[in-house]
Amino acid sequence: MPFIPVAKIEDIPVGERKRFDIEGKRITVFNIGGELFAILDTCPHKKTAPLVRGFLDGNAIRCPNHGYRFDLRTGVCDIGERWNTQVFEVKVEAGEILVDAESVETTD
Repeated sequence: MPFIPVAKIEDIPVGERKRFDIEGKRITVFNIGGELFAILDTCPHKKTAPLVRGFLDGNAIRCPNHGYRFDLRTGVCDIGERWNTQVFEVKVEAGEILVDAESVETTD
């Protein structure tokens, strides 16, 4: 699948995040120290909590409901592989953020 433009780089400053609907999926893009990450925005635990509302913890996001921690690079959850979330490839071209809505496999 081709990369889809979602925003300009200045739309998501360092330390910020923004959710997008891409190919029928809610995907949140995070800017952590100038590095961009994209994950599926719904916590896999109960499939209701929007991770965009979570708490940043280094290169991870904590679910706002129960505190599960998801690595933004890999999607790996701190309480077990069963709860891993999807991550998506992100790149910047000519000042635009592009996301590939096909999931990247998670690894431990």
